[in-house]
Amino acid sequence: MTLYLNLTLTELTARINDAQTGEILGEIKAGHKSVRELFFTRIPLDALALERAIEWIEDRIQEARLTLPEGSQLSTSDPDIQVLKQLANIEESGAALHVDAVEQMFSRLVLQAFGQSPTTQNVSDSTRVFATVVLMREILHHLRFERIYIKQAAKS
Repeated sequence: MTLYLNLTLTELTARINDAQTGEILGEIKAGHKSVRELFFTRIPLDALALERAIEWIEDRIQEARLTLPEGSQLSTSDPDIQVLKQLANIEESGAALHVDAVEQMFSRLVLQAFGQSPTTQNVSDSTRVFATVVLMREILHHLRFERIYIKQAAKS
């Protein structure tokens, strides 16, 4: 049986919960604000800061000691991840953001950090977007998800 999980990014955490019951299955103590304030404090992005951010996020993922059932599917309606979907030129509602698309965005960030990216190829000049790309890359990689399904945000 497939377990459906939901990912929510906050300023200080990435939380994974059972999409059906709402039960919190784990929390990674790394969020877009903490990554930005610790590592991405200036534009252009600094290559050393990028490497340190990756190591720090990896450490937070290991500290969370998440054990998720194999075959689980990850989804989100998080607005920060919605932005990544747009950057990846994915337009369909309910579409998946594949790990390869996140890796491509990350590769563009690396080139940007080394000053080797044409301006038209830059991911963004937003440190929040930088942080979200790196968080998603590490979460998908270390928790072994091939994709994250992007749902429309609930309307208030």
